[in-house]
Amino acid sequence: MKTTIEELLQQKETAKKDTVYLLAEEEINCFPVSAGDFFRIEDAGKWQGDFWIDELYEQKLREKEKDSVYQGLLAQLEKLREQIIEIKEEDPKGYGHMIQLHELRFVKHSIEKAMENLRSFYQTEVELELEKEYQICNRRVLTYKNTVSFGSFQDVERQVAAFSKVKLAWLRKQPLLLRNISAIRRAVDEQASIGLVGGPCLFGVYEVEILVNHFDGSCFCFDFSSGHHYERDENTHSLFADHVEKHLQKIESIHFRNWKRGVTSQEYESLEVLFAAGEALGAKVAIPIPDISYIKYLSTVIAPLDSAIREQAVEEFRILAHKISDLYLEQIEELKCKYPDVEIKVLHERDRGACKEFHTKREAFFRKSSLIRRLTAKREKTDAVFDYISMLALPFYFWGTPYVIQIDNLDETDSYRKCRKVHKNAFVLSAILYSERISANGKDTIFNAPLVYKDYI
Repeated sequence: MKTTIEELLQQKETAKKDTVYLLAEEEINCFPVSAGDFFRIEDAGKWQGDFWIDELYEQKLREKEKDSVYQGLLAQLEKLREQIIEIKEEDPKGYGHMIQLHELRFVKHSIEKAMENLRSFYQTEVELELEKEYQICNRRVLTYKNTVSFGSFQDVERQVAAFSKVKLAWLRKQPLLLRNISAIRRAVDEQASIGLVGGPCLFGVYEVEILVNHFDGSCFCFDFSSGHHYERDENTHSLFADHVEKHLQKIESIHFRNWKRGVTSQEYESLEVLFAAGEALGAKVAIPIPDISYIKYLSTVIAPLDSAIREQAVEEFRILAHKISDLYLEQIEELKCKYPDVEIKVLHERDRGACKEFHTKREAFFRKSSLIRRLTAKREKTDAVFDYISMLALPFYFWGTPYVIQIDNLDETDSYRKCRKVHKNAFVLSAILYSERISANGKDTIFNAPLVYKDYI
C-alpha cells in the first residue's frame, strides 16, 4: 500500500499536535511511502530516544541543573564522596571510623534524595515548557511492525551532529524508519568503532525470468524475484517452487532470461548512502551482494530434480548472477574514488575468503534448530533467510565493531528484527531505513515496476 504520515495519523484518529510529527516539515509528512499495513500509533516511551525532541528535552534539563541550588547540592555530594574515599583509603575495612562513615553516608543519601526530587521538579518544568513551545500534549509516534518508528533525517542529525556531513537530498526529503539512534550518539561520543551495512538486492521484479521446460514441449515462465508465473490464470497461479514440486517428473530443463540493463537509481542510492554515512561517521562499511543467497535459494528449490538438470540450471544462473554482481562492483569502485577515505569490504560469491569468514563467524549464532524453525516457515527460503539475517552482522564478523548501523530500505525491517534477536548482546544494532522510490508510473516502487519504469542510470 502507498501512504503518508498525514494519512496514517488520520486513519489512527490521532491529532498531529499530539505527536512528534508536529515538528516535521510538511514535505516529509506528505511523502508517499510504500509499505504494508503494519503501522501503530504509540506513546513515545521506548521510542523517544530516536527523536530530536528527546535530545532537546535533555538539553533543557541540563540547563535547569545549572542553577545554584542543584550545583550546591552536587558540590556537597562530591565533597562527601571524597571524604568517604579518604577514610576508606586510611581504614579499608572502616572499623575505626564506623560512626563517622555512618553519619557521612546518611548525609550523602539525604543529599541524593534531595537532588532526585529537584530533578523531578525540573523534568515537570521542562515538559510544560515544551508543551507550551511546541503544543505537543503527548509525544506519540507511528511505529512499523513494532520494530522501528517513523522519524526523519533531521531527527538523526540533531542527535548525531556528524550526520550533517551527509548531503544526499533524497535522504533528507523523506520520512525514515528509525531504531536505537541514541546508541549511535553514544558510539560517536565514545569514539567507538562503528560498522555500516546495507545495499541493494541482486535484482528486482521483471528483471530475471525462469523458463521451466517440460518434456511435452510446454514452457512455463516465472519471475525469479517474486516467484509468480507471468500469465496468472487458474492453471498458472502457482509459484515457481510449488510448480517444481508438483511437476518433478515432467521437467526437462530450466533456463533463465536476464532483462536487467544496469543499476537502477534506487540501487545506486542504496550504495552511495553507505559511503556518505561512512565518511561522515568515520565508519567501516560492509556491502553484501546476495548472489550467494539467490544461488542457495535456486539450489534448494530444484534439489529434487535429476542431477544433470539441476547442475546445468545452477551453473547457468551462477553465470547470470555474477554478471549482475559485476554491475554493482563497478559502481562500488566508482564510489571508492568519490569517497576515498571509507574502508569497505564487499561480500559476494566469488570472494571465497570473505564467504568463508562470513559462514565461519555466523555459525555460533545459528546452531539451534528451534531458532531456525522460528525464522522462516518456508523450506525453500531457509538458507537465503539465514543469509539476509546474518549479513546485517557483517561489520561485526569482519571487524568486531561493537556498534552496527543498518542503512537500508524499509522492506528490511524484518531482517533487522531477526538479526537483533539472533545476535542478542553480541553488538548494538541500530537502524535507519528509507522508503523505496516510487517509479515513473506513480504506483509501483522501482523494485516492483515493469522494465519500462525501472529508471536505470
